[in-house]
Amino acid sequence: MLKKSLVYLTICTLLLAGLPLAASAATVNTNVNVSVTAVDQVGANGLINWDEGFVEAIGTGVPSSIAKSPAQARLMARRAAIVDAQRNLLESVEGVQVTAETTVQNFETTNDTVKTQVSGIVKGAKIVNEQQLADGTYQVTMRIGLYGKGSLAEVITDATSPATPVPFLTPSPSYHPVSLPVYTGLVVDVTGLPLERAMSPVIFDETGRAIYGHVNIIPEFAVSQGMIDYMVTPEDIRALELGQSRAGTTPIMAKAIGLRDHNVNIIISQADADKILAANAQGNFLPKAMVCVRQ
Repeated sequence: MLKKSLVYLTICTLLLAGLPLAASAATVNTNVNVSVTAVDQVGANGLINWDEGFVEAIGTGVPSSIAKSPAQARLMARRAAIVDAQRNLLESVEGVQVTAETTVQNFETTNDTVKTQVSGIVKGAKIVNEQQLADGTYQVTMRIGLYGKGSLAEVITDATSPATPVPFLTPSPSYHPVSLPVYTGLVVDVTGLPLERAMSPVIFDETGRAIYGHVNIIPEFAVSQGMIDYMVTPEDIRALELGQSRAGTTPIMAKAIGLRDHNVNIIISQADADKILAANAQGNFLPKAMVCVRQ
């Protein structure tokens, strides 16, 4: 992915030049949790890559016994592999967690338009790899994007987002205003907690206030990049350190104190929530989904 390559090139250039790494950028915990990966496996043949933003599945086709030539057998096996990959891809897409309580399949069950659009996206999936094995079996890997034009996020956002974003809450009455920098985004650290990733998570404070959710987001930002950037890999963590993540050069930092709703939604302290809401009133970064979660 381009952003990963640019980050890696930046690090190498700075190290070779003997220069310090972005002294003005936010300081973050750079320890990588090796038990967490950016990929969620879906069944035996599918996966969701939250870091790169795609859903992928593998299909297999075997040579037909009625084929009249090796070339025809290969074409028939390839066609069967594509059909199998599309079927596995649909199963993987339907398993994507949207909210704490719903998957894509839930939306398909209740909304025929969503079902039709998801089916169309899967049928138009891109073949990213294909090969014929030594025994004549053919394998095809197909992929669709989580975000961007014609993506799963576009379908889900159209189905769930209000026409006008709901205004963010204001800090609680107990909050005492203080002078804050102009923050560029939010980084929530959930390391050590068993967070389950989803397309539309919510951040709550300990009193139960929802301070960040899909109803607050400008829809085009939810479509183009998703509500949250889950930061998992060493490259992700370095991007945070260098101020090159979507949270920008001066993110406000918060530490999660717990999870709720099947470990999809994040809980932060009331004090952090008030500070974030006050900072957002200045920087207006939350409606643009300038939010990263450090896993």
